[in-house]
Amino acid sequence: MKNQKRYPFDVYILGCLFIFLSFSSAKAQVNNSSDYFLKKGKAYTGITFSFDNSKIENEDRLIVLIEDRKNNAFDIKLDGGYFIKDNWTVGGLINYGSSQREGVDVSPQNIRSQVNQASKFWGIYGTTKLYIPLESKNRFYLFSEVLFGGNFNNQLKESTTDGVLTRTFVKDRMAELRFVPGIMIKVVRGFGIETGAQVAGINAKWSNTTINGEPYTKKESVSANLSINLLRLSLGFYYFFDTKKK
Repeated sequence: MKNQKRYPFDVYILGCLFIFLSFSSAKAQVNNSSDYFLKKGKAYTGITFSFDNSKIENEDRLIVLIEDRKNNAFDIKLDGGYFIKDNWTVGGLINYGSSQREGVDVSPQNIRSQVNQASKFWGIYGTTKLYIPLESKNRFYLFSEVLFGGNFNNQLKESTTDGVLTRTFVKDRMAELRFVPGIMIKVVRGFGIETGAQVAGINAKWSNTTINGEPYTKKESVSANLSINLLRLSLGFYYFFDTKKK
């Protein structure tokens, strides 16, 4: 965990500078024709998803040998927003995902354990997003998005060693502020594809762990970082539409 007091201030300055330059660029380049699809009064809806279906055999890691493991996971985000000004939206996002893992791990002491793990999480965020047209035909855009909200994650891990079952339950709660820049490409009229990655974030996290039904650990933390988070690289499909009939 990184917890350096200078990060929140750096993030604030970087965000303000980026938004100022973005607004200036967007205002200078916006196409005022009636078919411009990022105009004030329009709205959008989008979906972003990912999944993982994999199998590992005899992979040697630092403290464990993965003899056999199967992973199944998916993550889906649904979001929408309204253009309060040309190129500038406010909206919300809902995130849901789950994962399952089962297999056999072998410790450095050659102790084999059957490990089954399952987790589910969901989150809700308020969002604001600013688009920057990159050329006069309005096909390519940069965007900067700010998200504020929280997520909830429950994880259950069952490990059986020498016939002894150990059940570990972890409950995580997090409030966070995220800054996500990216690029959007207009594919056909009203439809676009977006990709972005988190480059800054501030979060507060509360975590409780129980083992076999007994309290084990309780943690509280506040952290900030200013780095690219490739685990939050996303690809989404969006539809932009009028909210009023012409």
